[in-house]
Amino acid sequence: MPTTVRRERLNLWVISAAQFLTLAGMTAILPLLPLYLAQIGVSDRNAVKYWTGALGSAPFAVAVFATPIWGSLSDRFGYKPMVVRSVAGIAIATVGMGLASSPVELLVWRGVQGAVSGVFPAAVALVSALTPAERVGRALAILQSARAAGGLCGPLLGGLVADLIGIHALFYWVGGIAAATTVLCALVLDRDPEEPPAAHAAAAGSLWRSLLGDGGTLGMLALIVLFQVTLMTSWPTLALFVQKFDVPESRVATTTGLLIFASGFPALVTATVWARLGARRGLVAMIALSLACTGTANVCIGLLAESIPAVLALRAFAGLSLAGFIPLSFEWLAQRAPAGARGRMAGLASTAMMVGNVIGPALGGWLAVRVGLASTFYAPGAMLAAVGVGLAALSLGADR
Repeated sequence: MPTTVRRERLNLWVISAAQFLTLAGMTAILPLLPLYLAQIGVSDRNAVKYWTGALGSAPFAVAVFATPIWGSLSDRFGYKPMVVRSVAGIAIATVGMGLASSPVELLVWRGVQGAVSGVFPAAVALVSALTPAERVGRALAILQSARAAGGLCGPLLGGLVADLIGIHALFYWVGGIAAATTVLCALVLDRDPEEPPAAHAAAAGSLWRSLLGDGGTLGMLALIVLFQVTLMTSWPTLALFVQKFDVPESRVATTTGLLIFASGFPALVTATVWARLGARRGLVAMIALSLACTGTANVCIGLLAESIPAVLALRAFAGLSLAGFIPLSFEWLAQRAPAGARGRMAGLASTAMMVGNVIGPALGGWLAVRVGLASTFYAPGAMLAAVGVGLAALSLGADR
């Protein structure tokens, strides 16, 4: 194998490992926030729900504004430094959360976590810069799979570690993993090739106008927001939802992680299946099917599930369906991107995901208090299913 190809693959696997580890670390903590709030003195149940919603949204709310700034700096200083900076910042912020003694301090550190984020857009740009054009699509698919795997497997790992060593220690454990990943990226990754800054700057304005002026692109970005809202609305209060089923307190964290992993494993297994179906049946049709099935599964969890095994089964079905949306939507956007704008398009899609991550936890906290914990599943799920059915109808109409 030529040395250049070997280095290319090494870069890809290191960046993918960084994505997996950082996303796993960040999501390992999120479902356990209600339990952590109780440990630092928040005893009122409604206060726990409101604080959980605020804490879940905080890093993503800050990241929505911080990500474009880091994107501009990456154009100036390079993508590799942005990857290393982001992972190092996550390590510091996570340890800070472990040191927090009040919900306000915890909120500040969650905001810091969002301010230093931006791993994914920088990673997409770096992979695109270090990979030949004929292999960029496959490389970006692997990177997205690593990101999704980390986000879905993290809660189970977090639940297991929290039950073994405690939630406080979990923060330090995650921070240590992020610190080790920082060193790995700094030592192993190649520096991205330099581009003529003048040409880049000249093209930037027209490319952004082209992307943001396209109605189809904006519509897909809106779907990404809605999809993330549906996924994230139930996450912050999931531990409280588990407690409804009389799970022993010593097993709540592990059960919470298991429920999330129950959708994560089927998603990993079926991701390539969705890609093949998208190629055969059409991206839009498969996106619509993924949305409709994911939304229906969430409605059933909220309205029909009466035991943990039932929730596990429905979460597994949700995993089979949700696996399709993000890879297919990113592929659809990449195909629509003008030449030389794939990284920017990935950045827009990533920002759309963050917007959904902001809205979801805040909406979940409000729904949990005002309507009930089950509504964090069925309310956004019903909306997602309706959009999926509508998109399917439009797709069938366009084919006639």
